[in-house]
Amino acid sequence: MRLSDLEVLQARLKAALADSYDIQHELGSGGMAHVFLAHDIKHDREVAVKVFRPELASSLGGERFLREIHIAAKLSHPHILPLYDSGTTGDFLYYVMPLVEGESLGDRIEREQQLPFDDALQITGEVADALNYAHSRGLVHRDIKPDNIMLTGGHAVVMDFGIARAVSAAGGDKLTQTGMAVGTPAYMSPEQAMGEEVDGRADIYSLGCVLYEMLVGQIPFTGPTPQAVMARHSMEAVPRPQIVRDTIPDDLEDIILCALNKVPADRFRTAGEFADALKAVSAEATFVSGGSRVTRARPRARKGRPQLLTVGLVSAGVLGLGLLAYQLGMGAGGSRSRGDAAGLDARSVAVLYFDDLSRDGELQHVADGLTEGLFRQLSQVRALDVRSQNAVAPFRGEDVPADSIARALEVGSVIDGSVEVEGDQLRVTIRLIDGPSGAVFDRANILVSIGQFLAARDSVVEGVSRLLRQRLGVEARVRQ
Repeated sequence: MRLSDLEVLQARLKAALADSYDIQHELGSGGMAHVFLAHDIKHDREVAVKVFRPELASSLGGERFLREIHIAAKLSHPHILPLYDSGTTGDFLYYVMPLVEGESLGDRIEREQQLPFDDALQITGEVADALNYAHSRGLVHRDIKPDNIMLTGGHAVVMDFGIARAVSAAGGDKLTQTGMAVGTPAYMSPEQAMGEEVDGRADIYSLGCVLYEMLVGQIPFTGPTPQAVMARHSMEAVPRPQIVRDTIPDDLEDIILCALNKVPADRFRTAGEFADALKAVSAEATFVSGGSRVTRARPRARKGRPQLLTVGLVSAGVLGLGLLAYQLGMGAGGSRSRGDAAGLDARSVAVLYFDDLSRDGELQHVADGLTEGLFRQLSQVRALDVRSQNAVAPFRGEDVPADSIARALEVGSVIDGSVEVEGDQLRVTIRLIDGPSGAVFDRANILVSIGQFLAARDSVVEGVSRLLRQRLGVEARVRQ
């Protein structure tokens, strides 16, 4: 019977390490390595041996990797998993860690979806303490994610510290040529995704993504490819956590958004500051099971609230929203704008998810990004009553008439749209629909160069603002 590649690898590894470790069976695997349960013969203890995949090991070379990982081996902190041993034998490149009893944070999130506030704050605070310790010694983790955080004995422990640095330093251009990348796109800071030199603030961004996922139950950005996810991290505003979980305190949301600022200088300066901010929130609020707040200190002035717009968006679209807000507040004399005699207010708005009309679904991340960006912008106009994304989510991808959606959500205005490729350009179609009748009030078509996502998003905001001003302005004049 032919042995599998894993069985061959395990047999070769068992023979190569026979003098030091008794390799037993695989515990798991990832993009760069396999992890095996082993018995440390010299110290009579169970350990985990992580072995890099052969193609990666050949690209790294052992000498520089071991020199780099030796730095990480000196770390000693209660929330950092220590490194027992490392080495090369034959064509194997490996390192040895304690065998931890417990589960990864990734496993817990998968099981529970959303974690209690106290647990999420404790885990994040402990990881931040570990990062602060390592950063003060010149080490950046570069791959903070739930699967690299173990939960054991009621506490969090960070795994693989210094491994990403060692891989990056040893691999260099060769690593890129293998098609492998250091870091995980779903948690990667914009500067790391761009291949820039990073410091501890990149880890703060990644930890912010982890905290977001623990509370919201999903990562900040998704996409059909790793490249699409990294692009969204670089260009799109982070969806506010309270949109999905409205019991998240304002101050905690501010902390998350501060950690997830696009520009490193706008984040917490150190992981220690991040940890201190979390402790302050924990001290000011008491939580019960299910996430409800029992008590809360007086609200803070939200001076430090991160900007939800990137610099590139402060243009026609934002000015259009400002004019819309002014006209809604002043032009109608404060009276409500009715969509019909039944009382559906035209200022109550549902933003439906835009459709991806491309052949193979390659524009889904663009369609989602435009939808979420438009939702966030309209939500900031106080005169509008915009339904939450959770409210419209059940209608996503469903062939439901607009008037039925309007009645279900009790809105007088429905906005939908679509995205498609037209030659070498991106065509975005937006429609403003009268809720009670389901009739299209007006539409706009936007053409931008493919890849100009910010321009497309800005144009969509400006276009929708214009359509809403026309609709509400017409109705105001009719009433007069």
